[in-house]
Amino acid sequence: MEKELNQIIELPRQTDGTGFYLHFTGGFRAANVAENAWRIEPVFVNGKACATGPLTMTQLQTLSKQNRFRAIAFQRMGWMDGVYNSAWAPIVPGKANHSEGPAELWSQIAGNIARPRTKEFFDSVEHPAEDKLAKAMDDQDPVEALARYISLSLRSMDISVEQIAEHYHEQLVNHMAAGNIDGERSASTLSQTLYAHVHSFFLHLGATHDYLGALIAHRIGLDHIKIDSLARLVGKLQQENLPNDAVLDLLITSGDIAAHPERPGKFAVAGWMQEVTSILNELVHKRPYGSKSNESWGWVVPTQKEAGLYRYFRPLDVNGNAKQDLFDVLHHHYARCTDLLHKAAKASGNDTAMMHITDEDVISLEIREPDKPEG
Repeated sequence: MEKELNQIIELPRQTDGTGFYLHFTGGFRAANVAENAWRIEPVFVNGKACATGPLTMTQLQTLSKQNRFRAIAFQRMGWMDGVYNSAWAPIVPGKANHSEGPAELWSQIAGNIARPRTKEFFDSVEHPAEDKLAKAMDDQDPVEALARYISLSLRSMDISVEQIAEHYHEQLVNHMAAGNIDGERSASTLSQTLYAHVHSFFLHLGATHDYLGALIAHRIGLDHIKIDSLARLVGKLQQENLPNDAVLDLLITSGDIAAHPERPGKFAVAGWMQEVTSILNELVHKRPYGSKSNESWGWVVPTQKEAGLYRYFRPLDVNGNAKQDLFDVLHHHYARCTDLLHKAAKASGNDTAMMHITDEDVISLEIREPDKPEG
């Protein structure tokens, strides 16, 4: 026994590699295998889960439209020196280029404010101590700080959606592999992971709206510490004395803030924001997703059975409707949120340009010899 405990086995590391995917609702996805060539997966062929292709982008768009697979995001993922990495780019409605999502835009706003703010400090100190460096980086004004909070919340929401897409894909493959394609319901311990990511999605979606509300409050001269949510912002607005602000105007013209139906001269959260707030209140403040029995099971639904195309379905039971698919609902709100925050970043008047890093921008760099231990 002692001899066995003393054995040393090197842990395996994944070899370097990359992949580029386009994720859809229902657990369906496409992998880019060459220029304008996509492999789709999973497809049920000869009783097994398979991948097939190639399809051109035009063919892929036609197939997804026919089967009502809605495009969610592009993902570039891979391993470098054994370390996994993933870049997630949501499909923003109405945009042809999805290389810059709203999380990137708000991060760039914060970074472009931080750079000139910290320039004097870094120019005057050649080797700043870590505590002074941290203080200089964290000494942000409200616009910089709230822009960064919005960016971080959007990125966390991206991660939640990425994990839900992975769950749907895995469950669809599992059902095909087991031959359970005729509506057989199943669940596993992985359902708990799904519940956690759904909860996280709505938490970060709500946080994004509240940070945006606080930012607008600051922009129109209110105390963003006290007016720290969208609901509190809306409660302070008056129709006869409405401030002139481009981001606030965006919320009003989009119908997300409207005249209060019962209080003359006041405003209320409306439209899509009211719709998503209702779901958020139920799944965050009243009960968690998965607490209803019909939400604890998932199954496979054919979309083109003769072509081997299916989708995974998991119910979401809110507002008396238990026939809607969880991911379809989440994708609807995800797309609306990314669209709004993308437009809000552009409407803010702040600099959204990508920052190009030069040698002068490197503030801390440490190079260790390959075999030199830390200490």
